[in-house]
Amino acid sequence: MAELIEKARELTPADRVKLAHEILDSVDEPDAPDPVIDAAWQAEFRRRIDDIESGRVRLVDGRETMSIARARIAERRAQQSA
Repeated sequence: MAELIEKARELTPADRVKLAHEILDSVDEPDAPDPVIDAAWQAEFRRRIDDIESGRVRLVDGRETMSIARARIAERRAQQSA
């Protein structure tokens, strides 16, 4: 290991950074799928789709979402300063 580190120190700083990223990427592999978590997400997706299809929730576009969020923030700020 020490020999490898010494070889790496011979590289330019930019190449050492690239090497470090490559090494980190090689150990930062995604975890194996967890069937319990996957099943929970599937149930949540199904619940949300059912809510939409049944009309229990109303979809809003991005502009409306931002408008609602800004109004709520303004309302909270007004309440806090009162």
